[in-house]
Amino acid sequence: MIEDDFDVLIVGGGVTGLVCASLLSGLLASHRPRLRIGVLEARLPRPLAADADTDLRVVAIAPAGREILAAAGAWQALPPGRRGTYERMRVWQAGSTPFGSGSIGFDAADSGAPELGHIVEHDWLRLGLWNSLAASATPSVTLLTDSAPAGLRRDASAMVVELTGGALLRTRLLVGADGSNSWVREQLQLPSTGHDYAQSALVTHVSSERPHGRTAWQCFTPSGPVALLPLADGRSSVVWSCPAAEARELAALADDEFAARLTVATGNVLGNLRVTAQRLAVPLAARHTHRYTGSRFALIGDAAHQIHPLAGQGINLGLLDAAALAETLAAHLLATRLADPGDALVLRRYERRRKGENLLTLAAMEGLHRVFTSDSDLLTRLAAAGLGLVDRLPLIKGLLADQATGLRRNRELHARL
Repeated sequence: MIEDDFDVLIVGGGVTGLVCASLLSGLLASHRPRLRIGVLEARLPRPLAADADTDLRVVAIAPAGREILAAAGAWQALPPGRRGTYERMRVWQAGSTPFGSGSIGFDAADSGAPELGHIVEHDWLRLGLWNSLAASATPSVTLLTDSAPAGLRRDASAMVVELTGGALLRTRLLVGADGSNSWVREQLQLPSTGHDYAQSALVTHVSSERPHGRTAWQCFTPSGPVALLPLADGRSSVVWSCPAAEARELAALADDEFAARLTVATGNVLGNLRVTAQRLAVPLAARHTHRYTGSRFALIGDAAHQIHPLAGQGINLGLLDAAALAETLAAHLLATRLADPGDALVLRRYERRRKGENLLTLAAMEGLHRVFTSDSDLLTRLAAAGLGLVDRLPLIKGLLADQATGLRRNRELHARL
């Protein structure tokens, strides 16, 4: 059996894992060029054509996430036509209107920012990160693509990952960046708390009678939120969260019937809608792992936490995890040449930095989901009134905007990247 040694081995070559590898390599390039970072990912990014239609899987990138992606070299490589910008957001309760008393709105101009965020194709982000690492002149990052992990054990000074082909990889730190069904989390038998929403997010793209106006529109219906997110080509990406049976029904409708239902569900905010892509239903769940770190391991992104997509915060939390872990490790490794990246006390610093914020966001999304889909007419009417009240309180609105963008509360982290 072949055995290879790494200082840091990241299991999972999605956006979060690749960002962590890129940032850590960049932070240490001039001082610790011999540090060995491995990324284990058997599923290679698929080739993408410049003229291909916009993929169904898009993500909402907050300004804080954009800065992290820029530090990792991914944002600059993203074709402009593959990212849509939104400058405004309108959220309302069904039965009200987007600008009525049961609504709230955010505008980038109110905080002096150029935008509130971007709608980006996930696969273009991943491909750009992968290609950047593959073509890097620095040899510190190795992309391991020949096989998948099959077994894990510890020895006195390392984690040892056995691959499907029989090879062994030894690493002083194992990072689980392998998604909500994390192999690393399962192998380490880390307890977590979660539940299935018995809902699916139905996604597709639509064109509209009226332009989206660089605005993200979201209506809370009794069965779940439905969002129209602005794409760069003038269309909107649809994310309609509803009970699984309803999602199956909606997915089976003819295009014109589905478009009519969607137009009604969104309060005709963009006029008549027309379906321009296939429909896909994605099951929804929430989960939080009790421990992110321990001796020689750390979890980031969906491996550590999974939240409802109603505010599009999942990938942004993962990017903040990746940046915080990279910065924590870099500070430790630059302090002394004998520093151990698997030191449990050092890894605990990363967990303290991220766990509270992730739990707060998870609780907020859970609360919003429960309130706006409640069977209680009184509770939903109070929720709608609450939206209108907050809309008239600039201080609270500003705090919510800061929470969504992530820039102010993570200013020190971004300054160090």
